[in-house]
Amino acid sequence: VDSSASIGLENFQKVKNFLYTLVSSLHVNKYQIAFAQYSEEGQVEFLLNTYESKEDVLNHIRSNITFKGGPLHTGEALKFLHETYFTEEAGNRFKQGTPQFTVVVISDKSEDDVTDAAKVLKDAGIKVVTVGVLNSDQEEMERIATSPLTKSKSIPKDTIVHSASVADIVFLVDESSRIGQRNFHLIRTFLLKVISALDIGPDNVRVALVLYSDKPRLEFSLDTFEKKPEVLNYLTKLPYRGGQTYTGAAIDFVRKKVFSKKMGSRKDQGVQQLAVVITDGESLDNFTGPASKLRRKGVTVYAVGIQNVSASDQLYKIASHPPRKHVTNLGSFLQLSNIEWIIKKRLCNEIMTNFSLLASPFLGCEETEEADIYFLIDGSGSIYPDDFHDMKVFMNELISMFQVGTDRVRFGVVQYGSTPQTEFEIHQYNTVAQLKDAIKGIQQLGGGTRTGDALTYMQRLFNSSVRAQVPQFLIIITDGQSQDHGIVIYAIGVKSAVQSELEDIAGTKDRMFFVNDFDSLDLIKHDVVRDICSPEACKNLKADIILLIDTSKTMDQVQFELTKQFIELIVNKSDIGSEKIQIGLLQFSSDPQEEFPLNRYDNKADLRKAVSAMRQMKKGRKLGKALDFASPYFDLSTGGRPGAKQYLIVVTDGKSEDEVRNPARHLRNKGVTIYAIGVLQASNSQLLEIAGTQEKVFSEDFFEALLYLEKPILFEICNPEEECKRTEVADIVFVVHGSRYITELQFKGIQWLMESIVNDSVVGKDHVQFGVVVYSTDPQEEFPLNRFSTKLQVREAIQKLTLSRGFTFTARALNFARERFDAVYGGRMSVLGITRMIVLITDEPTTPTDRPNLPAAVQALRQAGIEIIAIGIDGASQTELQEIAGDSGNWFYNYIVSIYITELIFLSAACGTQEADLVFLIDGSGSISARNFSAMKAFMKEVVDSFIIAQDKVRIGVVQFSKDPQKEFYLNEFYTDIAIKGKIDEIVQLKTTTFTGKGLRFVRSFFEPENGGRKNKGVLQSLIVITDGKSNDSVDEAAIVLRKDGIQVFAIGIATPNSFELLHIAGDPRRVFVVENFEGLQNIERKIVSEICDPGDPPSQGI
Repeated sequence: VDSSASIGLENFQKVKNFLYTLVSSLHVNKYQIAFAQYSEEGQVEFLLNTYESKEDVLNHIRSNITFKGGPLHTGEALKFLHETYFTEEAGNRFKQGTPQFTVVVISDKSEDDVTDAAKVLKDAGIKVVTVGVLNSDQEEMERIATSPLTKSKSIPKDTIVHSASVADIVFLVDESSRIGQRNFHLIRTFLLKVISALDIGPDNVRVALVLYSDKPRLEFSLDTFEKKPEVLNYLTKLPYRGGQTYTGAAIDFVRKKVFSKKMGSRKDQGVQQLAVVITDGESLDNFTGPASKLRRKGVTVYAVGIQNVSASDQLYKIASHPPRKHVTNLGSFLQLSNIEWIIKKRLCNEIMTNFSLLASPFLGCEETEEADIYFLIDGSGSIYPDDFHDMKVFMNELISMFQVGTDRVRFGVVQYGSTPQTEFEIHQYNTVAQLKDAIKGIQQLGGGTRTGDALTYMQRLFNSSVRAQVPQFLIIITDGQSQDHGIVIYAIGVKSAVQSELEDIAGTKDRMFFVNDFDSLDLIKHDVVRDICSPEACKNLKADIILLIDTSKTMDQVQFELTKQFIELIVNKSDIGSEKIQIGLLQFSSDPQEEFPLNRYDNKADLRKAVSAMRQMKKGRKLGKALDFASPYFDLSTGGRPGAKQYLIVVTDGKSEDEVRNPARHLRNKGVTIYAIGVLQASNSQLLEIAGTQEKVFSEDFFEALLYLEKPILFEICNPEEECKRTEVADIVFVVHGSRYITELQFKGIQWLMESIVNDSVVGKDHVQFGVVVYSTDPQEEFPLNRFSTKLQVREAIQKLTLSRGFTFTARALNFARERFDAVYGGRMSVLGITRMIVLITDEPTTPTDRPNLPAAVQALRQAGIEIIAIGIDGASQTELQEIAGDSGNWFYNYIVSIYITELIFLSAACGTQEADLVFLIDGSGSISARNFSAMKAFMKEVVDSFIIAQDKVRIGVVQFSKDPQKEFYLNEFYTDIAIKGKIDEIVQLKTTTFTGKGLRFVRSFFEPENGGRKNKGVLQSLIVITDGKSNDSVDEAAIVLRKDGIQVFAIGIATPNSFELLHIAGDPRRVFVVENFEGLQNIERKIVSEICDPGDPPSQGI
């Protein structure tokens, strides 16, 4: 009770009377009651365990409480309340699960801050009721109180997992005697609320429950219930038994019995497997091994620990990596109500992230052209065989992310125990396949863990194989101890490895990684690779990055400071400059506000100062309005640079009050890539609407996690998605004219354009080769196609180019350049499927004496199969550019067009040497509008454009299905892209119902030899199924038959309500795509092309 001067003696007496009446209505043998008053500081009147009878309590209130007076410090009083009253010594019954309440009477706004102290009380599971009198501040009272609207912390309805979600979830709950009946009731309530958020159904989310103490007991399996009300009804009657805590045996039971096909698990159908373990303390048996085996089986494990806070290490050893996303530790069962939203959110995000979209391959290390990397692996006797196998898997997967080769990235492996042993040196194997075979043959040494000796050995090994200017990396994996030397070292510690010693080995925390078991190595491989690749990947990056930050009233001061730390991390890790990375900052609440535009600051010090000066707005949240506000900040007038890649990073901690879909789509349509970061109770569905793809959504439980996000986001910015990089094969010759009038600055611009095209390619003798011809009156070869084999070499040669002053003999130059594609200059024959291309850059029309020769020169290039992209600047003739480019329309009048040009080049370069039979099976049902059917046809034509169409290359066929399937054309009807695209344009929609199963049975015949299929000749067979709804017939058997025939099936769902059906069709979640609408098809076109070009594992034959 407030007894400050602001309430006064008379009102203080009225409050005492009110409380006297309130206590009179309570049963003191059921309720424990305590009383405190406060002004400048808190004062104990009586504690929870002071009185046992109601009469004693009432007597104290009536006779012993005297008015204090003085200033009002409510924040200090709340802190006093938590530290003095809510303790076991004061009679608190937290551990028994007794509900905890405090009623705070306030007469005025506090002179100190109340936010942090109120949060501590509420986080402890204490329900806070505020009673305002006189001049109390409504906003402050709401901050202190546990609001009826937020007491359950339930997440907004639209973040509940909807019907596009599929998962098998097993809850494993400790029911040992230490928990007690009342706390078990709180667990039961918690389960009811979490499961209520899931879309329960046989084809969507299935749940199972195991209770355990002395032994595990299956309450219901994954296939027991098909409807949510059945599950919830069972939970309301859940019995409690007690006993001892045997967590290890329970986890083993879940792995062996519950996650099994017999019990309803759909693991062999590609459905993700999740487990939530809830326990209150130390296990009496070993749980580390069983937990590791469960995770190795492919189960993602969440651990919730209650009351026994010292058990956090136990939770880390149970849960999946990283702990911040999978471990929750509570001091009391009463806090379960505080974390309902966290567990719901974690489960929902896991399901949405890992199933809604195809699991994209990790890209980005194409930029790391040269490196020498050694693995130093601990093979001592303390490593179990399964753990040693995990290390080998980790090495294999990490190797697959690089361009391996003699003059590219090389790998070696050294194993150590008591002594080091070279398994193979970095010059021994030059392909991924060879390396994987060599790793497979490694046998564990055993012995002690002498890491220091092994590091000394590594120094000599690196020195014996050094390559000039090639970076050297050492990745050490150990569960023991260590020391350090001069190469860039990544130290990975497992289990009992000492983290301080890992840091000593690596030399910095940034290159030190720690996981609690060997099976988690697989989960950190991307972190290690990002670190190795980032310096090279981010070189020469030209990007505009704007951060749009939510600073509404739900964010407290600590959270605001953490957000600013995140912004500073982005600044610190970026290469800032007017020709490099520019950063702008906007914040929003009810209204948006500019902090600084892209071109305000060109150095890190000024940017950091400006970020530090940002002040929080503390009002509502209108993100849609803010997205509209952000759009013009990417324009030239506010510092945006045409040709630079542009990014918006949005950070928000709640659901927007306005619509975000259209403003976000407008930004993406103008070429801005959006990353959406949601913290606390941000709506996942809104984040997805903002980013446009789940891959660019980051969802975190707490603001502290922002500090982990700068690396993955910046790495993606440095490595924009261009999947065709994996299959680029092209010979490209730049033909460049510099007239008498071109300035040095303009020529620099031409060089920058050439470099940006090189940067967006994979340079190499088996990939993209570049040559350069500079011309005026006469052409001059600066370097041929086979001169350079790395990106760095090509860029350096371009930077050294000089102008050739003279007249513009373009026809002569084109004839000269045509000869440069011959084998003697390193050219590769077009019959092999190699894209051959000239990029002509000129600033003047062709000289009149050479102009008559231009048509013949262009015609000769076309007859030789050489494509032309024509770029004009300043005084170039647009009519002439059009004539040179011809029907392709590949001409540009402006040199800042690199984004469009590189896309043009590498779309045509994709899959150059590939043979494939590709059939589309498209849904023509009545639920698809005419506009969307046209979008589907446009998507098919874009896929066709990504391949070389020919009788001996890629063949295309199309089937349309609705109530009945219909042949559009077989694989052997058309052998040119023009004919195929023309036939696609002629397809007329069927417009009846959806029978996908019929379509799948019908399409099988398209792959037969008489219809153009070449499966008997070993040609890749691919089927792309596109549908917008659930089939009216079964798809299972027909899909299995197709996959048994060796056909890789891609299933694309357009806003489909049944992703499980898509999984049945494809047989592999990596080949399932769910897009928001038909426009979203363009976002996945390259992924599908890349997968067809490089299919990886054979298709799954069974379901």
